[in-house]
Amino acid sequence: MPAGAVEPVALTALYVMALFGGLVGAWLIYLVMFDEFSESDLVAITPLWFFPIVFGLYGLISQRLLRRSATRRAGTLAEAARMSITVAAPWALLLIFPFLVLKWRSSLLVSLVAVVFWAVLLWLFFELLFPIL
Repeated sequence: MPAGAVEPVALTALYVMALFGGLVGAWLIYLVMFDEFSESDLVAITPLWFFPIVFGLYGLISQRLLRRSATRRAGTLAEAARMSITVAAPWALLLIFPFLVLKWRSSLLVSLVAVVFWAVLLWLFFELLFPIL
């Protein structure tokens, strides 16, 4: 994608719908139907709401960072991410990590890599930490 190109509106709509759907799913599961699920069921359905939230959130963030990069306020996606860390806070490093290492100019690719990154972290959490809690 050229540096000044704008991503399709349909892609932005996909990110918003995924984010909204994931948030609604989490709300329904944990605030409305919580008593209907066992602990193992809650663990098993976590990806149903977690991955859409990650996909939508990272898609919207990467679009914003790519716009910042396209307007020459930042030369690359990684520079735009570093600028955001200085503005937000150091704790934002975990959320922005994929943007610091990826040089792609497509928010869709960045979002998919972020989902895989968080899938590994979620799996590690459920396999290593959750059983001892």
